[in-house]
Amino acid sequence: MIRQPLMALMLVLTPLGALAIESSPADVAAPVEAAVEPDPAVVQTQEIIRTSGLIGLSEQARNIAQQVLNEQAAPIGQQYDVVDRLTALWAPVALEARFGRVLQTLSDTDRGALETLLASRQLINLREKEEEAIRHQGSQAYTTYVQRLRTSPPPPARVALINELDQAMQFSALMSLTREQVYPQLQAVLRGWNPPAGWQAALQQHVQEFLLYVHRSTPNDELQRLIQTYRQPVMQQWLAGVKGQLSAG
Repeated sequence: MIRQPLMALMLVLTPLGALAIESSPADVAAPVEAAVEPDPAVVQTQEIIRTSGLIGLSEQARNIAQQVLNEQAAPIGQQYDVVDRLTALWAPVALEARFGRVLQTLSDTDRGALETLLASRQLINLREKEEEAIRHQGSQAYTTYVQRLRTSPPPPARVALINELDQAMQFSALMSLTREQVYPQLQAVLRGWNPPAGWQAALQQHVQEFLLYVHRSTPNDELQRLIQTYRQPVMQQWLAGVKGQLSAG
């Protein structure tokens, strides 16, 4: 993963209002404000978004853009232009706001059910496996595993289960949608640049290989249970809403 300081600005931009703090004279005691209890609905929204892991799409958008900017040796002015374009919609704070609007469309009961699902041990274990696989990307072990997949594919039934899980999770769909939204921003700045031919098929293959690595030791019956979890109506409603927000640009 490419992480350059400039694109990292997307992740650390602070609202100007947060900087407007007036200092009080040293001899004047600041008033003591009563502690304000957090709004339970806000806390719930933040927890759902956090445990969903979908804020990671912000880093995906940043990495996609940075890779292209590096390949094109884009001058600093163009890099800042891309940062400005992406920050408004893809910075973590921006994604939180967009995903929050999705949660507002759910009933209290559905939000509670979604929160419970995302906090389940089953999905916590899944996120831990995915995080481990992300750390392994680029390692010799990961490269060797992928090379073995390409020369000696797993049984078709195993691949079919992985594809079913991908569809239920909307994994490749969300990754593809991120590129569909980021690429036009790059084209608007980098005149003459076009997305690589066949990127959709390449992405699908990479996602399949990644999920096979994530679940290299996951039994088939556990994969089936994960698929059923992600196919639950409230989960599908949440993911459909997220896709709708991302598609809106």
